[in-house]
Amino acid sequence: MMLRQFAFVLGVVALACTSPAEKKAGEERALNARAQRVEARLAKAQATDNSEDPVAMWLMPPELNEISGMTLTDDGRLLAHDDEVGRVFEVDPRRGVIVKSFLLGKGLKGDFEGITVVGPDVYMTLSNGLLYRFREGGNKASVPYTTFDTHLGKECEFEGVAHDKDSAQLVLPCKNVHMKHLDDEMVLFKWKIGSTDTTGVSMMTVPLSEVIGTNKWKKFRPSDITIDPATGNYVIISSLDKGIVVLTPGGEVVRSEPLPGKHQQAEGVAITRDNILIISDEATSKPAAITLYRWNNTESGAATQ
Repeated sequence: MMLRQFAFVLGVVALACTSPAEKKAGEERALNARAQRVEARLAKAQATDNSEDPVAMWLMPPELNEISGMTLTDDGRLLAHDDEVGRVFEVDPRRGVIVKSFLLGKGLKGDFEGITVVGPDVYMTLSNGLLYRFREGGNKASVPYTTFDTHLGKECEFEGVAHDKDSAQLVLPCKNVHMKHLDDEMVLFKWKIGSTDTTGVSMMTVPLSEVIGTNKWKKFRPSDITIDPATGNYVIISSLDKGIVVLTPGGEVVRSEPLPGKHQQAEGVAITRDNILIISDEATSKPAAITLYRWNNTESGAATQ
């Protein structure tokens, strides 16, 4: 399978091959060299306790200009999705390539805002809380899907979804809350997987004063959520407020701080089992990108309440 490459800030190796086989072998060597440079920079970041500077940045091809959400499969592969079309990409974050892409149906249209994996199933959510369940497809495949309505579109505009394995629930943070009595709260809904009515829905609120802490934000409007595989905590980013917040599943604020690096429109977040924080940016005046950082999940003394 031919892999689609991204631009890489650490440098791209020039290839000068004379045959298809030599070219393919040269491309593979270049990609492996990229991965080795990423590993070296991760090791250096670990040794110096540096979680602020990017380890690597990959520029997206045009079909991922509106990269809107990311998640990791159980075997550690990164899935990302488009904003307006139900199209899922597998991305290799260490080598900077698209491995494959597939469609929901024939290219389902909608305002897609989050993706997560539950065992063999993948879930994507629309901004109105409508959920689509499907299985991962091969390259250029079209996969069938099942729809679930959380009946929460009047309460919230959603951005992001994550699977809380300990509770068998999907967690959906509200970007914009439509309930006036909750204007001073960050709101997260939890949906019991497979529920067909509102009995499977619960709500968790966290005072915005605690979420904001000592930061200079006026609000905190989530743009994506992931779950730290080491701690089980909820890690939520905000594109508009350029912040990152870590919550326990019970709603206690563990950390509240600015996003690392410089992000124009951070719309997706994921954390690997070996502590790599991955943030995706949609295209603005700059190309869309995926950026890697060392993730520091040390909790003691980090809260900014």
